Amino acid sequence: MKTDPAKLRFGALLRKYRNRAGMTQQELARAAAVSQSAVSELETGAKGTTRDYVARLDAALIARGVLVNSWDAYFSPNGTINYFKEIAERELNAPEIREYGLGLIPGLVQTECYARTFTQLGSPFATPKEVDAMVLTRMRRQEILDRPHPPVLTVLLDESTIMRTFSDPAVMRAQINRLITLSYRPRVTIQVVPMMAEGHLGLEGSFKLMTVSGGEELAYIEGHATGLTIKEPRLVQSYKRLFGELQGAALTVPDSRARMAEIRGEVP
Repeated sequence: MKTDPAKLRFGALLRKYRNRAGMTQQELARAAAVSQSAVSELETGAKGTTRDYVARLDAALIARGVLVNSWDAYFSPNGTINYFKEIAERELNAPEIREYGLGLIPGLVQTECYARTFTQLGSPFATPKEVDAMVLTRMRRQEILDRPHPPVLTVLLDESTIMRTFSDPAVMRAQINRLITLSYRPRVTIQVVPMMAEGHLGLEGSFKLMTVSGGEELAYIEGHATGLTIKEPRLVQSYKRLFGELQGAALTVPDSRARMAEIRGEVP
């Protein structure tokens, strides 16, 4: 029987943190109040587990939520769309993340209310419980920004994205407040690409760039019902150039804050 690749990746991550902590499987099992066989089976990808068990392992290894977030990314029911799972895992340990948003605020900087609104729009047949799971997973992804040493995050937003209106005006007002607040964090940059900027390739859609473990760089683009991770260096470089061009066309950080505050006041 073929082993689930997700279980193998999670097992490798658990083993990495156990070795980093200098613990044997038996020592970890004792510290987390689980059986040694459970630890062994997890590390080899032989079996899955529950979130409660993962939380105990995370606490015992002082992994600061990395194991829990990784488990959520791979296995939480309805929490993460399958094609996004690899990106969600890479995001956990990425030292630098750059995102361009056209039409949708990137997940790492969304408010819970904004995330819920778009989840309900994008998954109209999902049950309330399924919507709750998807929103919760997205909110947990944001925990990487609250770590002692968070990733360097740069977010470029097409101006039209923050001018979007909803039936409840409070959704976008709260979202803009969140963006402005985040923009004051030392390792976070948020800039607005004005609609007055001349036509550019960014109009083709949103994308994400990440520097991951070992210095590898990748790009990710997502459509309505699918996503694509790009690792081919030539293509990744083309997205890096595009990001640079978009940032060059964007307002400065202070001017971006002022424009977002202005739009916030215009929301009916």
